[in-house]
Amino acid sequence: MNLEACVAHAIHNDLDIVELLPDITELPMEDLEAYIEDFIVNVQQTLVENIRDLGEPYVRSKDAAGLCATLMRAGIGIPPEPLLKMCHTILRLSEVDARFIADTPDGQSVYYMKMQIA
Repeated sequence: MNLEACVAHAIHNDLDIVELLPDITELPMEDLEAYIEDFIVNVQQTLVENIRDLGEPYVRSKDAAGLCATLMRAGIGIPPEPLLKMCHTILRLSEVDARFIADTPDGQSVYYMKMQIA
């Protein structure tokens, strides 16, 4: 899976927006979607850029803790525990050869996945 898809899955699966941004409960409903979307897009872009620039050795060696520490030193504004969990997800998914096909009408994502059976 490419890096962008791995990071997107990690954000979706491992990041609790309400925990990370407790002030969103104070926002007017009409501003909520744009605020969260901007935050997620920014986090995703920052993670992808920093992993490409600084984290490649950790991705190759499957070192989630090293990747997490590197991202923290780079100033990623995510607390260590969820960031480490995201790094584990990114490394696990980076080994998967899958391609996004489409979303179904009920919101499920469909992927093409290549598997090797031993």
